[in-house]
Amino acid sequence: MLWHRKGVKPASFVAQATSRSNRARHSPEPSAPEPQHERAGSEAELAQFSELRVEPLTTPGGEWLTPVCAWLSLALPLGLALLRASAGAQWRGDMALVRSVGMVPIGLEGALSSVLAQLMSLVPIGGRHLRVALVSAVALGIAGRVIYALARRLLASHGFTPRLTPALALAASLMTTLAVTWQLEGTIGGGATVAAALGLGTLLVRPSRRTTDLRIWFGFGGLVALASVESHVAGAAVAVALVVQALFVGAIPPRRALLGLGAGFSLVAVVWVIPMLVRPLSDRAGVQLGFDFTGRAVAGLDSEAVKQGALAAWLSDVGIVSLAIAAFGAAVGILRQNTRWLVAPMLTLVAADALLPAVDGSILAPDPLMPLRLMAIGAVAVLTALGVHAAVLFLSSARIPLARPAATLLGLFTFALVLMTSERSTHIADRRSQLGAEVWTDHALGRLPYGSVLLVRSPAVAWRLWSARVVRGERPDILVVPTGMLDKGSVARELLTREPSLSPLLRDVAVSGVPGEFALSSLADVRPLYVELDPRWDTRLVDHLIPEPMWLAFAPTALGRSDRGASLKKGREAFSEVLQVAQNPKGRDDATLAMLEVRAKEQVLALAALNDKQAVASLVGDLKLIDPADPLVARMEKQLETHHRRRLDVSHILPE
Repeated sequence: MLWHRKGVKPASFVAQATSRSNRARHSPEPSAPEPQHERAGSEAELAQFSELRVEPLTTPGGEWLTPVCAWLSLALPLGLALLRASAGAQWRGDMALVRSVGMVPIGLEGALSSVLAQLMSLVPIGGRHLRVALVSAVALGIAGRVIYALARRLLASHGFTPRLTPALALAASLMTTLAVTWQLEGTIGGGATVAAALGLGTLLVRPSRRTTDLRIWFGFGGLVALASVESHVAGAAVAVALVVQALFVGAIPPRRALLGLGAGFSLVAVVWVIPMLVRPLSDRAGVQLGFDFTGRAVAGLDSEAVKQGALAAWLSDVGIVSLAIAAFGAAVGILRQNTRWLVAPMLTLVAADALLPAVDGSILAPDPLMPLRLMAIGAVAVLTALGVHAAVLFLSSARIPLARPAATLLGLFTFALVLMTSERSTHIADRRSQLGAEVWTDHALGRLPYGSVLLVRSPAVAWRLWSARVVRGERPDILVVPTGMLDKGSVARELLTREPSLSPLLRDVAVSGVPGEFALSSLADVRPLYVELDPRWDTRLVDHLIPEPMWLAFAPTALGRSDRGASLKKGREAFSEVLQVAQNPKGRDDATLAMLEVRAKEQVLALAALNDKQAVASLVGDLKLIDPADPLVARMEKQLETHHRRRLDVSHILPE
């Protein structure tokens, strides 16, 4: 085979080898024994297919490259993630921060990352945001090492090359972990890298069906349980991939092994879930959001963004040529018996990602399907490495002009893709200069009177405020009322205990979904009240609103235009300061810009409903600084030009 050649042999040895091969071709039995390293390699490849564990032996001359590439697959992603990790607040990491640092039970996910975040808080490095982000960064590095091992094992099954196999496996690992999607998750607290690393690690350590030691199957079941309690999507995807692998290659474990696997899964799942079930019974457990609660996108007027699937993210980060190479690698791998055992689960992950299409969500909220997206991106990278490997081996042995230079260029092209993805993520995934969330929080909370009540309908805003309280102990006097979560767990009961005047508001929300004028006015008589505009409110509630920095204040009685002038000026100053920080070219914060856009739209609609044209014109100018092409900007500008003596029309948004 071509990849065993080490140089030009003397003519006598070449003649002897040619003579031996000719005799072997015309005789029913080989006249000479097979070379030791080739025989060992073929036996190991057969054993790997049957046992799913044994790797082919390394031929002499490439031993040093394998450990070097293995360490680089861990060190490079981890180092870059540590350099880019967020030292401040990030909108998408707030829910995980409240869960892990504040020990607030939120659903039945994130168990392992919460424990790891608590352990990382003991490390004297930076603040709490950075320590929680380090958990995601370390998981990113481990995932890179796991992807390298998976790719190397697959390439070795296809045909071991001492120099090409580890190099392509490293390229697959770096194409995955240095891409924008993985770097974005690995540089914030509560990223999906922990669940993705567990899922891919499960595919790596799957025991052979011939394994009789129940302890191995018990531990493997526990690993699957860890992936499931960290992310239900990751656990389900890995379970389906394992079933497909077992059925596809005919490696269904015996009943005794399945019992051990089930026992390990059940025990570990119970051990990790019991604390989350018992903690709500504690006297100081705080607000409980129920076991069915999961991260939800921000609804209503909030800025929407399309959640990309794995294939769309790969096309955006790497390109269509590499995706075509991955398709070629998948076809080659599925047609060959000695590679089918690992290509089948990889294709299962990609198919699961395609069957769960991306939906419109919010840039402020995490994607619950992100662990599956990350694993599918890793699978595409491994299949790309297999496609390059197959093409290089074919070109190296093909008797066509310029075949060998083409094989060399194809291998170099793979590392060019690595450099391209790494460069692109440098400008997008660097969290060190993204300080917009911190500045927004300072303005949103710092200027509020003592004992204020914040009526928020955006879950992302509620998590941001709770996270600031958990991490920095900021404004414990303020009462946050999340209208979209009042039906979850003990939220309503805890709020009513702290402020009995909330009773009419809670009753209105439970009956009709929105508070009435009496409920809000009676609450504003007791405490300073600040709200987020709900498009379901009628115009009578809008008459009570006053634009404030990052909020709309609700007065107990209806107000006139003159009562809003000074507050609007202070709000625009705070808006300009946060906008300047969020639009920093070195660390553009799209999430904070989305929240500023939401706030500007709320105030535009409120003042338009009050027919305050001068104030609307100034706020529309602020909104254009964020998104000049926003449809609301064009609609309001047209009305300001044509409705000189008529009221501004917002009937399509606010009901009469």
